[in-house]
Amino acid sequence: MYKNFTSLGLPNRQLRKLLLVMRLTAVIFLAALMQLSASTKAQKVSIVEKNAPLERILKEIRRQSGYNIIYDLNLILDAKPVSIQVNQVNVLEAVQKSLNNQPLTFSVDGKTIVIKERSMADKLVDLVKDIDVKVSIRDSLGRPLPGANVYNKTINKMYVTDKEGDILIKDVPANGYVLLISYIGYKGEEIFVDRKTVTYYVRLTAASSALEEVSVVSNGYQKISKERAAGAYSTISGKELEGTPAVNLMERLEGKIPGVKFDVKSNVVQIRGVNNYAAGSGTPLIVVDGFPLLDPSDRAQLTKTYGVTYGNSIISNINIADIEQITFLKDASATSIWGSRAANGVIVIETKKGRNGTSQVNLSYVFGISKNPSIASQRWMNAAQYIDLEQEMVDKGFLVDPASATPGNAIYTPNNSEATEWMFRVKRGTATVAERDAALAQIAMRDGAGQIEKNLLQNAVNHQYNLSYSGGTENSNFYISGNYTKDVPIYKSNFAENAFINANTSTALFNKRITLRALINYQYNKSQSNSAAVDALSVSTTALRPYDLLYDDNGNSIGRTVIFRQSLANTMMAQGYLPFSYNAIDELNYSNSIAKSNVIRLNGGINGKITKWLNADISISNQRQFSSNNLLNELNSYVGRLLVNTGTVITNGKPVYNVPYGGRYYTSSNNASETAFRGQLNADVAFTKDHHFTAIAGTELRETQSASNSEVRYGYNEDTGAVGIANPTVSYVTMYGYSQTLGNNLSSLGASRKRFLSYYSNASYSYRDKYFLTGSARFDDYSMIGVDRRKRAIPLWSVGLRWNANQEEFIRKLDWINLLSLRATLGTAGVVPQGGSNIPILTTIGSDSRTGQPIANIDNPANSELGWETTKQGNLGLDFGVLKGRLNASFDVYTKHTKGLLASFNYNATYGWSNLLFNSGTLKGHGYEFSINGEPVRAGRFSWKSLLNFSYTTNTVTEARYENNSNNLAGSGSIVNGATLGTLYVYRWAGLDNKGQSQIYDRNNNIINNTTNLTSAFTKEDLVKAGVLYAPYSTGFFNTFKYGEFEAGIQITGYFGHVFMKNAITNYPNFQGAYPGVLGRQEDLANRWRNPGDEAITDVPGLSNVNFNSINRYRFSDALVRKADNIRLQQISLAYQLPKRFLPRNTFKSISISANVRNLGIIWRANKDGIDPEFVSNGNFGTVSPTPSYIFGINATL
Repeated sequence: MYKNFTSLGLPNRQLRKLLLVMRLTAVIFLAALMQLSASTKAQKVSIVEKNAPLERILKEIRRQSGYNIIYDLNLILDAKPVSIQVNQVNVLEAVQKSLNNQPLTFSVDGKTIVIKERSMADKLVDLVKDIDVKVSIRDSLGRPLPGANVYNKTINKMYVTDKEGDILIKDVPANGYVLLISYIGYKGEEIFVDRKTVTYYVRLTAASSALEEVSVVSNGYQKISKERAAGAYSTISGKELEGTPAVNLMERLEGKIPGVKFDVKSNVVQIRGVNNYAAGSGTPLIVVDGFPLLDPSDRAQLTKTYGVTYGNSIISNINIADIEQITFLKDASATSIWGSRAANGVIVIETKKGRNGTSQVNLSYVFGISKNPSIASQRWMNAAQYIDLEQEMVDKGFLVDPASATPGNAIYTPNNSEATEWMFRVKRGTATVAERDAALAQIAMRDGAGQIEKNLLQNAVNHQYNLSYSGGTENSNFYISGNYTKDVPIYKSNFAENAFINANTSTALFNKRITLRALINYQYNKSQSNSAAVDALSVSTTALRPYDLLYDDNGNSIGRTVIFRQSLANTMMAQGYLPFSYNAIDELNYSNSIAKSNVIRLNGGINGKITKWLNADISISNQRQFSSNNLLNELNSYVGRLLVNTGTVITNGKPVYNVPYGGRYYTSSNNASETAFRGQLNADVAFTKDHHFTAIAGTELRETQSASNSEVRYGYNEDTGAVGIANPTVSYVTMYGYSQTLGNNLSSLGASRKRFLSYYSNASYSYRDKYFLTGSARFDDYSMIGVDRRKRAIPLWSVGLRWNANQEEFIRKLDWINLLSLRATLGTAGVVPQGGSNIPILTTIGSDSRTGQPIANIDNPANSELGWETTKQGNLGLDFGVLKGRLNASFDVYTKHTKGLLASFNYNATYGWSNLLFNSGTLKGHGYEFSINGEPVRAGRFSWKSLLNFSYTTNTVTEARYENNSNNLAGSGSIVNGATLGTLYVYRWAGLDNKGQSQIYDRNNNIINNTTNLTSAFTKEDLVKAGVLYAPYSTGFFNTFKYGEFEAGIQITGYFGHVFMKNAITNYPNFQGAYPGVLGRQEDLANRWRNPGDEAITDVPGLSNVNFNSINRYRFSDALVRKADNIRLQQISLAYQLPKRFLPRNTFKSISISANVRNLGIIWRANKDGIDPEFVSNGNFGTVSPTPSYIFGINATL
């Protein structure tokens, strides 16, 4: 007997171990870093001289600074005497002051200063009074650095670079200026500018070249320097994404962003947990190049095809190779600029742009392959164990012999399996026990897994090709790219492919006072799905038992009759019916569902400079999506044949087809569009050195439209395109003898339109780059909420504070601290409610049989009380960096309070609805995030970089109005007042009785047997609160080792503090009768109770006296609760950068190759059953754990 109980949260012992690991990691970082020499300080110069020869001054500067100063001695001897008094100034400033009022100038090349005579051109320039100089600040890759501080030491004035990374200095004097340039995460630079050069280009290098990180964050409306941001942001660059080759973007991001969960198998993204339940949507807002992506979630309201489900994320609709940077906005200060769409967080994606002065072509190819999972790894019963279960079911009357059915009922009785047919032959007297046993022994020796793996499964393969061309001049740039991806999964006759074309350009006019920009993006998707392989490994009527084969020893296809006995099928086929046989291999060629979509995104904008501190920006975006889904059940397919057969009757010895003879063709199309207009003013003002103010203010209008149609055609001939004539309202006689109609589903139409209006503003003030005050406000209006504007519109806001303590004098004296900042924010954000509207939603269902007039159902009544879901969030953050940027860390703690959640509310049923959605729910949540990255070792050509993320999040239901009863609570993560969202409630297991049936305890430890039904007196207090189903703790640990041109990496992720239910007896029989299809497969069923006394060694109920209560109470008891904590080895990678000496001259700038292994499996798990808690089997192959995938890539730049 296996009993297990897990309390909520991470056990103290594990928590102590985890904290110990984190402490040891930090100690290792510090110990390794402290042993390495720090970079030398920039030399400062101090000189006090009066009327001294210039030569003596220059020699002193050379002595103190180490710079090499070259000059013509005759020029120096003719120079005027110099009086100078400087203390701890930069060498350039000292040289400039020593040359004041001299006919001399200088230039700098590395650590060499050249003194020379001013040329005639220089002297002519001096006569011009109004010469302006532009300084352009870039990073090491040539990307502009907006928000960089440029301090003019000569005149004590502060400048801040604009969004292009530029400043313009008016009226530069003949003797020039010394500028001090600073930017967080980069080494400061001092430069000398004079009137001889109109434009200066300055490239800053990262404080640690090995730890160069994104220093600018984007909220979709503006770019903000990290050193000025009070909100909680996380960023990842396109270069970092390249280090994790995978076709799926979510795989590249998993574990790298603290507080963000990427569930690849479910296509779900969550930022800081969930903020909703019931009908709410928990997806973050996805913003690309300033505008949200068109979210096709409305398609769920337009059509739902054969149970296809979609995750909440559309982030995978982005071409990875086009990504320049992704910014994750997590708290209210960061997200509030998006107002009513931001409560679940915002993901801002910036695509690549051309760079001024450079042009390049980039080519890349990624190939991945993974073996299909082994069926033997699924812990299923083998053929002998399965036959043993069938034998017991036959012996105890759970299975009924179809041959014993009356003639009128024979057609309703499913066929026997091959094994049960032999068992019933003995009961009929047509076979002896010995013959049965011999036949069953032969059947038990079979294993159909090999045929399934060979004919229905395949290795998963994917290909990805990328090509891009970019370039630009000083006033314009462009970027063009193309991508093609094909993904073939493990199931045969399934595939997906997509293609991207992306182009953007930017042009500056009128001395860069006007900037025009344009973007076009096209995406084509196509997928084919076929359920034959999936069904064969499920528990459906067409599933395969462990001993079922697809073909015999001679290679002949084996067709199985499913819905009734083979003898009856033969008789009906002789009358003219189509074959009733089914073989999964044949079905791979039929019943393919083809889905296609075309998505076009157009963005355009113009920016105009009004003054040097104010500019205006107008943007417009139009997105359109055209999608279709076609499903053809050909006549040769099992579904097509069964459809025709069902509508066939024999009249005068001949078949009459009441359903048009041919295939069934379903087609649907969905068109969606979104148009958005935005007008915005941007202000950026620096008042002297101490005061800096930035602000944006604007308005936004948005309209979304969607339209859909679907139709079904019967009697379809693919070769001719002809269809049969069918009247959905006329009844016909079926082969079963009763009458039915095709239903009112031949065609449908749908349409919707929604409008939004917003006003917004965001402002930031800083004092001495130490103290920052930020605030934002947004006013949203939505046409589908409320009746008048007072109820529709909602104001949302945020405030934030930041203190850059490292700028304080007492901290600046500590050379080992380069970053120390404290942040605090508070604000609100909202979510557009899903599932209701202020107008009734109707669905037409056909025409009245008497009047012929159309009739409709009211799916959702008008709800004038419907309002917004809003979340108030507070955040405290700490950022610090030490040892010249070699070790950086951040810590955030937050609280959330969500109210107005849509929840089902009991309603007066006499009005037509027993439940309606109202804004009646509330949640409270909190959590923390920790991230540390560093370079523990940097020695010669070898370096080791490491990143550790850790996060915790939880949400508690504080108001749900009406709770589920105890029977509904058991076994699911239900919504319960006062409980964590996703809390698992289960029965208290009391073992089996002496009849092999389930027993449970109530709260007072009284035993309740399976024949006793639970009453209202049995409440949730009688259940066990076993834990939560979603991991509150998560971690990611990444290490990169580099030696010369080689680079190796390892990626580990972990999830802790949650539980799961072991699916031990899925599809276990609990009633007598016909069981079409496969019974439960789990190996636990082989350990079921059989005889008195077995209750001491097993918890699996026996078949004798079994009922629904017995099965249900065991399935949802604490006997099957397991800890879900696990640590996974996600990836090992190896890359090689070809040295430039090996590259063809004047052709390639760089070539790199890589090889990676992903999904390497679990390093450690808390449960003792060997179950992968992220892929818990539910009796079919759909939840199988992924096998290792091998990914190879090559990247070349021309």
